Amino acid sequence: MTDYAEGIRRASAIGSIAYAGFAAVDVLLYLLVYDQASIDRIIAYRIAGVGILFGWYFYARSTHASLRQMVVTTGLVLAATAVLIALIASELGGIGSPYVPSTSFYFVAIGVLVPSPWRRTLAMLVPVFVGFFATVSVATWGTQPAAWETREGVTHYLVSAFIQVSLLAFAAIASHLLWASRAQLYRARRLGRYRLQAPLGTGGMNEVWLARDDTLGREVAIKVLRGAPQGDDDRWMRFEREAQVASSLTSPHTVKIFDYGASDDGIAYIAMEFLRGLDLADLVAGYGPLDVRRAVHMIRQATSSLAEAHEKGLVHRDIKPANLFALSTGDTPDFVKVLDFGLVRELTRPLGHDTHEGVTLGTPAYMAPEQFLGADVTPASDVYGLGSTLYYLLTGGPPFDDKGGDAGLWRAHSSHPIVPVSQRRGEAVPPALEAIIATCMAKHPSDRYRDATALRKALDDLPMIGPWTSGEAVAWWTSARLTPITERKRAATSSKVVTVSARSPASRE
Repeated sequence: MTDYAEGIRRASAIGSIAYAGFAAVDVLLYLLVYDQASIDRIIAYRIAGVGILFGWYFYARSTHASLRQMVVTTGLVLAATAVLIALIASELGGIGSPYVPSTSFYFVAIGVLVPSPWRRTLAMLVPVFVGFFATVSVATWGTQPAAWETREGVTHYLVSAFIQVSLLAFAAIASHLLWASRAQLYRARRLGRYRLQAPLGTGGMNEVWLARDDTLGREVAIKVLRGAPQGDDDRWMRFEREAQVASSLTSPHTVKIFDYGASDDGIAYIAMEFLRGLDLADLVAGYGPLDVRRAVHMIRQATSSLAEAHEKGLVHRDIKPANLFALSTGDTPDFVKVLDFGLVRELTRPLGHDTHEGVTLGTPAYMAPEQFLGADVTPASDVYGLGSTLYYLLTGGPPFDDKGGDAGLWRAHSSHPIVPVSQRRGEAVPPALEAIIATCMAKHPSDRYRDATALRKALDDLPMIGPWTSGEAVAWWTSARLTPITERKRAATSSKVVTVSARSPASRE
């Protein structure tokens, strides 16, 4: 799904630019050859096509749609823009228009940019062929019936259609072969005893792959550090520390680390459990704010993981919805795992061992005010992240918007009051829960819950909120109709590095 979605994004971006660029060809044909055409209609068709393609581009960038939905949407978009080109062609010569072979651009672009099995390629491109030639035929029949009376013109048109059918078949075969060769390459790649099967995601300095452990015969997620490890490389030390710290934690709510090391050719990796489900960022983005009981249920589980970390003098430093993962399978759906200890702070070590002066690590939308300022963190910093995440689960958005960039978020987290959850949510939330969130997100660490254990006790004592049952969790995942393709199968996410100064934390490293 990752490669396919990336291909769609590339195709939508290139298609938008190319489609707009052909407006110059429209004008040239109108001025030199087809001056009887309606330039107003031609411009209107072209603008409509550009609008559709730009809309497709932004959809492809932000959507959490399933693979089937992406294929259907792509087919509809391509067909709609092909129909608009057909209407332009009907203005600029009808069945004899220079635009009659234009569908070949679609076939080549999709075949090369979006390698897919041949059935999927045909599902996207057949509507283009049918829509284009049907529209040209009907439009020309209605406006230029004489064009159908010349044998030469009709023969040229039919030959062009036959050539386009041939190109369509060629594009489907070529796309399939490219897709198959890429899949074979993935399967052939190995890291030690792990055979890489498919990419699950990329971000920051890491890639995550689905892999097969040939020794134990199980699927694992492999987190790969981009670039070869170096003895003095900060990234490698942080990567190694993540593996060591996470593997020392035994809570079932912490992602399990099986192995870590480097391959013979210098690729550093961490092997961890392969999770099926959705991280909480994707869950809320795809399905909306959660039931109050479900949101509390998930945060309570996260406190179990962090309580152990805090007891061992560890601060996660990047608690956010994307780093909490809800399982969709197993005996207990909605079982939450805490991910990505790549930014962990070991309180027993001097501050310089975990970061550099003037640089703080985390995700600005969810991190505590003291992290922006480069001050040393405490377990209360993770409590702030949990409060921000709970706010997101209940409202569908982070506590503060990022219109002012990182500097604006710093000011908001440091001094602005949060909008009450009930107001953002549009319905009443128990006052005791509002108070817990406010305490978690207090501006000064000493005013928050001391650590995850204290927060878990507050959630356990929360009155008038019943449990979120396993039956309800099973029913939700069943109704969501997730497949292994639409699930986010991953084990880590990237984080943002923010450079801070004495005056403002606005710039990024």
